[in-house]
Amino acid sequence: METRVHELHPTLIHAPLALLPSTVVIDLAAALSGNRRLDKAARTLWWTTAASGLLAGLAGMAASQEVKVEERHTRDMMFLHGLGNVTIVLGAFGVAMWRASHRPSLLSNILGLGAFAFASYTGWLGGEMVYTHGVGVKDLTMKGEELDQRSPPLLSRQAPARLLRDAVKGLGWLLGRARQVFVGREQLDPSAFGVKSIEQKLEQRPPVGLGESRPEIRPV
Repeated sequence: METRVHELHPTLIHAPLALLPSTVVIDLAAALSGNRRLDKAARTLWWTTAASGLLAGLAGMAASQEVKVEERHTRDMMFLHGLGNVTIVLGAFGVAMWRASHRPSLLSNILGLGAFAFASYTGWLGGEMVYTHGVGVKDLTMKGEELDQRSPPLLSRQAPARLLRDAVKGLGWLLGRARQVFVGREQLDPSAFGVKSIEQKLEQRPPVGLGESRPEIRPV
């Protein structure tokens, strides 16, 4: 099956997710050793990580307008996923700009580790949207003409213009929604944070093990 425009985001997102921890490790090694080559490599990697995150983020903004989401908590989960990733990308650019004229430090590495931990959470939210709620899954939430209208083939003539237009619309939706949430005009569904999903999975786990039974305890 042909690749659609909204599927560009999951294709690009692996780059920043792999580069971020690698950058932090090399930056930490440069801070501890004082090696100038590692310092230079880390500076380059910070810019590469930020740029790859920006590309994946723009594709994600576009994808938010090209998939069909009807449930409120799933839409709220998409908002949290997008807002968290925007924060991470801005933070990566901030560290890259600071590192351009400063030596590596433990503080920059702590920020990097925090960003990686946060990226793991937002990535998990993205997985929940796809694998639990079916967001963006072709022939499940969108079919036929609706699929062509929302997300044309990636290699089609209309793809570049659609990608740019939807990225701008997606960013506008994200910032507008953020403003409504922060001023208290709208509230997010608590289940959008994914906490309930984790609790449900823990509750569904067998108490002992597969095919095992609890030993009978008899009073003496």
